[in-house]
Amino acid sequence: MADPRPAPLRFDPRLQPTVEVVERPPAERPAHGSLDGVAEWLVGPARRIASGARAFDEFAWRMLATGLPLLRVTMHSTTLHPQFLGATFVWFRTTGKTVQTLIAHEVRDLIRDEENPVRRVVVGGETLRRRIDVPDAVLDFPILHDLKAQGATDYLALPVAGAHGGYNYMVSYVTDRPGGFAEPEIADLTRVSQRLPVVADMYSQRSIASNVLNAYLGAKTGQRVLAGQIRRGAGEEISAVLWSSDLRGFTERSDRLPGERMIALLNALFDAQAKAIHDHGGEILKFIGDGLLAIFPIETPGAAAEAARHALEAAVEALAAVRELGDELAAAGEPPLQIVVALHAGTVIYGNIGAADRLDFTVIGPAVNLVSRVEAVAKTLNLPIVVSDEFARAYAGPLRSLGTHQLRGLAAPHELFAPVITAASPTA
Repeated sequence: MADPRPAPLRFDPRLQPTVEVVERPPAERPAHGSLDGVAEWLVGPARRIASGARAFDEFAWRMLATGLPLLRVTMHSTTLHPQFLGATFVWFRTTGKTVQTLIAHEVRDLIRDEENPVRRVVVGGETLRRRIDVPDAVLDFPILHDLKAQGATDYLALPVAGAHGGYNYMVSYVTDRPGGFAEPEIADLTRVSQRLPVVADMYSQRSIASNVLNAYLGAKTGQRVLAGQIRRGAGEEISAVLWSSDLRGFTERSDRLPGERMIALLNALFDAQAKAIHDHGGEILKFIGDGLLAIFPIETPGAAAEAARHALEAAVEALAAVRELGDELAAAGEPPLQIVVALHAGTVIYGNIGAADRLDFTVIGPAVNLVSRVEAVAKTLNLPIVVSDEFARAYAGPLRSLGTHQLRGLAAPHELFAPVITAASPTA
């Protein structure tokens, strides 16, 4: 007889990255409590806990301390993020841990709706209960087979509405007590769960604000804005290595390729550069058509050489990654991708600039103009990486002089340099 169970779900870990793991010491776990006490805690002290994972962990322990026979408690929440559709918090009594993970948008396409309890509860508004220990158990979700193997006897999933309408959350409870949950316990779990949005909405909105700002402004800049640095004209003078890069032949390629194909190509191109920039401590400030502007902050006067080294290493890695993309395009009959990267070290004003009702948190100053002019020279010379004289002084390592160049719009000529080609850096 064929096994009717749904196939086990195994995802690429990158689609479900772990954000936080909370393991409360046994001495700090509540030993006794009441459901009314949990409800009061949710509207008071819970809102002052540092993270959503820590708050949910304490919620689960408090619920267990009331005498409810809990093996596992979870909460699934929707979010607004370009990579992830939601977050999941999972507490297990047996491990003593709460694990928070993010769920990538791609996961939605990997699970059929009828096998996805979260979608049925959050989108469909269903309340799901499955007895796991009875002879005729309906184990129609993959998770139920996993839970049965861990001794679970009953599963309850509840839709919980957020403050902004719709069922923004699913809360589930699992017991391993023989006979499952009693009906009064189901009523208690349902009643207390409706209080969860008092806390969950606060953490969810904080997370969404951070996600959106980080996605559109960058992690460091986003956190500055979230911390209150939003007044127009407010800024600070910082030293940094500036990065300006651009795709060669963009106009010709965009005229020839369909829009969707061009967007996919640009996304892959920016991903290749972004990983190298972030891995070396830089931050992308903005995308400008087919190019981007990034900075590698010089935190202290003695850190200029390190910032310059990180920026140059990032440029070499980005070029290698873009070359790999070009190899894939060549196999499909497309010309390879070629970018140029310009690097310059200088001082910029980093802050809020723009109209009264439309601001941009970015950098301005002569250094920004200079790095864009160096990028133009890199195209003219057909060199992948060109750096300024100020960068060369900060870097203090071997570079190849390209001579003195008069940069457009600048009074004084500047000596420009290229990396020294070695076996370790064939892309330079």
